[in-house]
Amino acid sequence: MDAIIDPDQKYYRLAVSLYALRRKRDAIADRRGLFGEPGWDILLDLFIADRRRTEIQVSSVCLDAGVPSTTILRWIARLEAEGLIYRIADNADARRRYVRLTDEGRRMMASVLDGMGSLGSSTGGSSSTAAFFG
Repeated sequence: MDAIIDPDQKYYRLAVSLYALRRKRDAIADRRGLFGEPGWDILLDLFIADRRRTEIQVSSVCLDAGVPSTTILRWIARLEAEGLIYRIADNADARRRYVRLTDEGRRMMASVLDGMGSLGSSTGGSSSTAAFFG
């Protein structure tokens, strides 16, 4: 009997691992924001929140990444223009706005994470990391 794999769970676990590795790298280097990919950090953060069914306020996006808020706001605008995320007002508090992935953003993240998750299998089943350090 073949195992049933929930691709959403697989992508979620990979996204969480990637985000954690990025924060660990920042901590080890002791230079928050040095390895900047704000767009990727935002998309990972929102993908994880989407899978957890939690909301992220615009002011809280990627706080752990140590990127200035002006940079984050520019990237939110860019990702919004690309159709990958959108902002929505809080019905209870007009001062608060949330940011979420669009359907297109979810599809793109699933596609990217699927491609990244299959990197280890592209070398005949051996991990590309093991092959590199082998």
